Amino acid sequence: MSLPETGEPTVRQRILILVPFALYPVIDFIFRIAYGLIAPDLSAEFSLNAAQLGLISSVFFIAFGLSQLPLGLALDRFGPRRTTLFLLATAIAGALLFIHADDASDLILGRVLLGIGMSASLISGIKATSLWLPGRLPIATSILVGSAGVGGMIATVPFAEVLAVYFWRDALLLLTAAAGLLFVVVTFLVPNGGGQRSGSLMRQFTGFGPIFRSGGLWRFAPIAMAGVGVGSAYQTLWAPLWLRDVADFSPLEIAWTMLGMLGVYALGNFVFGGLAQRFLQRGKSIMTIILTAFLMFMGCQMALALEVTEWAVPLWLFASFTSAGAYAIYPVVTENFPSEYAARASSSLNFLVFASVFAVQWFIGVIIDGFPSAPGGRFAAESYQWAIAAGITLQLLAVVWYLLSCRINRNR
Repeated sequence: MSLPETGEPTVRQRILILVPFALYPVIDFIFRIAYGLIAPDLSAEFSLNAAQLGLISSVFFIAFGLSQLPLGLALDRFGPRRTTLFLLATAIAGALLFIHADDASDLILGRVLLGIGMSASLISGIKATSLWLPGRLPIATSILVGSAGVGGMIATVPFAEVLAVYFWRDALLLLTAAAGLLFVVVTFLVPNGGGQRSGSLMRQFTGFGPIFRSGGLWRFAPIAMAGVGVGSAYQTLWAPLWLRDVADFSPLEIAWTMLGMLGVYALGNFVFGGLAQRFLQRGKSIMTIILTAFLMFMGCQMALALEVTEWAVPLWLFASFTSAGAYAIYPVVTENFPSEYAARASSSLNFLVFASVFAVQWFIGVIIDGFPSAPGGRFAAESYQWAIAAGITLQLLAVVWYLLSCRINRNR
């Protein structure tokens, strides 16, 4: 595909450019979340204990997180098309190794390659948008992150239905075929170019220094870290456990609630992204949208901390919806830097956010483990109150940091 030398891309060209980058997060999240559904099969087939299952799961996220800074450099140097094709090929190789694994080491290596291969599922789309759709970052970012929510939905009840029919290896082979189809779509729809190789590799690598020293990153990063970190911790682990231990939901009720949470999460990204785009076009601050969503998210958490169980489902749905507002930080940070730094700026923020997801997930677990367990292997309801309160505190500190940094910046 080629773009006109001059003038704005047409609506059709914009849609075609975004299609592969919107599909990338869908496949990423199915691979990411479906592991939990096949874990019992893996445990039985390979005689894995809980620690081994946890290790195989976590290496995906470790590889994903550690790939962020090299990824930003590659996207800025080689462009979205070449980088994405290389990473998709890596993901396909990892998936095939996982599917044909003979032992735990094959499973681990397969998950590592998958983590590396899926590491660009958000940042490659942000880079492509900054190159070919300038001024459209808020709405494009909302589509990219919202697509991840769609992938999460597919990875719950729908993928469970597939596993009811197909063996886990066959089910993952179908997903790998979808990744191969995405490789073909990228090949034909994503334009060439977009890389900046005029300088040396070392010079481009040192470009991370000004980014990490810039107020354009650190003024906004804590809100993204606290919002996405806490929201992801709830969605991936602690919300279903709260529903089990505090609201006494059945497994089926939990599954449908989680499906709904991922659905409204996707919707929230589209809504807040659309509002952010409108604010940008009118010359208004996107931070108004982000802070409003942030405060509503904290309000939902306060009600959950107070154990308003009769409103458990709507509270968790609205919490998931409003947590999506934190992702609107990405275009704010990206547009604080020149376009040739777009991928490195976004991947730097993503690296910090991903680190916060790990830290918050672990921190909540530490708080909950500090209380005696409830009967039946459940966690104490009181422990969730303190854990949620800790998450709210982190978010309040992030807001205070942002307001103070804005005031200091105005006074300079």
